[in-house]
Amino acid sequence: MNALRAYGAARGNPLALLREARGRSAAEIAAEGVEDADAALLCQLADVYVGETSFSRRQKDAVAAIEANGHSMAALEVVERLARALPQQHLKWQLRVELCRTPGSAGELEAHGAMLLAELKPERKDPEPGARIKRRPSQVWSVTFTGPAEKIAEIYEPIKHEDDPVEAARAAMSGGGGVATVLRPMVVIPLDELDTVLDGTGDETVLRCSDGVERTSTQVAQMAMEKRWHFALMHPVEGPVDLVRSERVANRKQRMLATAENPTCPWDGCNKPADECQVHHLRPWQLGGHTVSKNLTTCCAYHNGVNDDNPNAPPRRGRLERRGGRVKRVYR
Repeated sequence: MNALRAYGAARGNPLALLREARGRSAAEIAAEGVEDADAALLCQLADVYVGETSFSRRQKDAVAAIEANGHSMAALEVVERLARALPQQHLKWQLRVELCRTPGSAGELEAHGAMLLAELKPERKDPEPGARIKRRPSQVWSVTFTGPAEKIAEIYEPIKHEDDPVEAARAAMSGGGGVATVLRPMVVIPLDELDTVLDGTGDETVLRCSDGVERTSTQVAQMAMEKRWHFALMHPVEGPVDLVRSERVANRKQRMLATAENPTCPWDGCNKPADECQVHHLRPWQLGGHTVSKNLTTCCAYHNGVNDDNPNAPPRRGRLERRGGRVKRVYR
């Protein structure tokens, strides 16, 4: 047997390697001429599949499935990488047994495992309301508040633009004056629902405000408002209705329309309020993108920086585009 066949045979029969590695340290395995990284991996896999465990029945099921499906070392590496994402041992073993029982290549196991991982991962619960203080020996302390969005927004509003937010917060609290969010009222009317909106029919409307908080129309009506009201028309596909501008920088009206359409950064998973976002060109200015409202959106500074601006370049992090009337991150 030549060297390549010997290598292929060893990688194709991982249980034989793991049984030989059982009970040895990574250093002892490396002393046999195995690379340090491979030695550490063999040591880890041996502990899982042929070592002592309180999940012996599931371990036996996994080993039997590996032998029945002829899974390679590459397949076991995929299984363990996915299992590391689960917090509890019984969930890790549930994933291992399911994947080992699945025939296919390492790539096919990875695709199936990603879906299985999404099912097994426990839902992330919102943290409990409260306040935490971190006291450092340097006498620079931090306080973190957790609570309903509208209350945290009220606390944050008067201090977010202050040079010394700590002093601003202390002054607001020690002075006995409350803090309150004053909304810039903007009525956003979808063109295809104009008659319904003006008629006042339908259930309570939920509005997403420019500070990132969701409020009902009744709650908004009860809040302090600026004296000026603004109205924005939204086309269901094209987005905000506006005229073409020849300048790169969006004017105040266009920023308001972008805020009305996306009160928070539209990058998936980002909740940065529009008030703290930049105005982003969906088709970049340097590539011929006009400063028109349908080509503009709010976007936080970070995601504006990592956005794949050039649609013809190889994709890296994805880019914001308007699809079906909504701005969202897409990959090409």
